[in-house]
Amino acid sequence: MNRWRDRTRPALTALAPVVLLAVGCTHPTAAPAPRPDPEPATRPGTVARAAVGDRLTVTAAVEQVITDNAFIVRDADLTDGTLLVLSTGPSAPAPPQLVTVVGTVVPFSHRDLANRYDLGPAGPYRTFEGGRALAAQEVTIWGRRRG
Repeated sequence: MNRWRDRTRPALTALAPVVLLAVGCTHPTAAPAPRPDPEPATRPGTVARAAVGDRLTVTAAVEQVITDNAFIVRDADLTDGTLLVLSTGPSAPAPPQLVTVVGTVVPFSHRDLANRYDLGPAGPYRTFEGGRALAAQEVTIWGRRRG
C-alpha cells in the first residue's frame, strides 16, 4: 500500500470543512433584496386619464346626493378622491351605499347639462365645473334591501 496516500487522506478530509468554515465566516452575508412597494389595483386618476367619450366602470361609495339625477361618489382611486355621477335612472342611491356605475366620461358644464339631468342650482357643482363627470348608463346599488 501507499503510505503517503494513507496519511494524506485524513488530512484532506479534515481540510475541506475548515476551508468551508473559513470562507463562510469571512464573507459578509448578502442583505435580502428589498420588496417593491405594493401598487393599488387601479391607478389613481382613472377619470383624468380617460378621454371624453370613453366608457368607464367605477365602484365607489356614495358621498352625497345632490338631486335624484346627480350624486357624488368617493374612492381613493378616483381623481381628487371624488367623482360626479349624472344619471337619468329611476332612483338615486343614498350615502354611504356602494355603487357600481357604468357610463361615459363627459366634460362637465352645469350650463350645458342642467336641463338634460335636471341638476338644479349651480352651487353644489362648482368644484366639478370644467372637469369630468360620468354620465351613467347603468347604476348598480349594492346591499339594497328589497321590501
